[in-house]
Amino acid sequence: MLGERAFTEGLARAFAPPRGRGALGIGDDAAVVANRGAHTVVACDAVVEGVHFTARTPLALVGRKAVNRNLADLAAMGAAFDYALVSVLWPRTRPARGLAVLMRGIRAAVERHGGTVVGGATGSTGGPLTVTVTVLGHPIGRVLRRDAARAGDRVHVSGPLGGSLLGGHLRFSPPLALGVRLAQTAGVGGVIDVSDGLVIDLATMLRASSRACGKALCAVLDPKAIPVSAAARRLARRTGRTPLEHALGDGEDHVLLFTRRGKEHAAGAIGTVVAATGSARAGEVFLLGPDGRRTRVTAGYEHRLGAEVAR
Repeated sequence: MLGERAFTEGLARAFAPPRGRGALGIGDDAAVVANRGAHTVVACDAVVEGVHFTARTPLALVGRKAVNRNLADLAAMGAAFDYALVSVLWPRTRPARGLAVLMRGIRAAVERHGGTVVGGATGSTGGPLTVTVTVLGHPIGRVLRRDAARAGDRVHVSGPLGGSLLGGHLRFSPPLALGVRLAQTAGVGGVIDVSDGLVIDLATMLRASSRACGKALCAVLDPKAIPVSAAARRLARRTGRTPLEHALGDGEDHVLLFTRRGKEHAAGAIGTVVAATGSARAGEVFLLGPDGRRTRVTAGYEHRLGAEVAR
């Protein structure tokens, strides 16, 4: 039986901060770190067995995913990665030796992207394995925001979409370098990490931007321009859905969805932000048909919080 204190002492040795990266790391009630920028960018997300991975998923990949999904959020803000806090709820039925494998996956992901684990928490649970990671970074240039899209912007996406269930949801690499470049590039508008699906995340950006500018915004996408992954095409052969449907709604691609101003950014665009007209509401996404007609599309994943209450 592995005790919490012995495990923590092992973590303090494994995650000792490099010189100059932390004044005080794991081992006290809290860490003390150097503030590397005028502002700190903070993100926190969890992965839960049965939701984000299965019981058969290699634990090193679970650790990698727990870190990288948070780093994708830093990327969407144009921030560089500095530190991470890790919280693990470990099921009592799992052998304790798996914890070391999980932590190696976390450490590899953190170190690959230039960060340091400076603390966290561990506990046992009768429920599923849950890993929560908090990341801290600092902006390089301006802070990117999801509410900065405007009518006339071109819509872009940084990589192919769909089929992540075939393994991409575990092995993706967060686009930190791209986020920094976008933060230093003139004409970039709204930016968001594609975690729940192209359509639902684009709708989220549009609604936030509508509130920010006071005008209802929609988007029109060209289905021929949307980059469909090879995994989406393979998955479509199993599911009976089209590759495009998978690209529009699968989620966990963790590429950046962003808008840019000006006609010169038409190349590579998958669509355009437009002002809502007629009965269209803020946040609606349309596909442009070959006949020029627009068809409203909905797709993506959303967590349901709590039970429905009978009235």
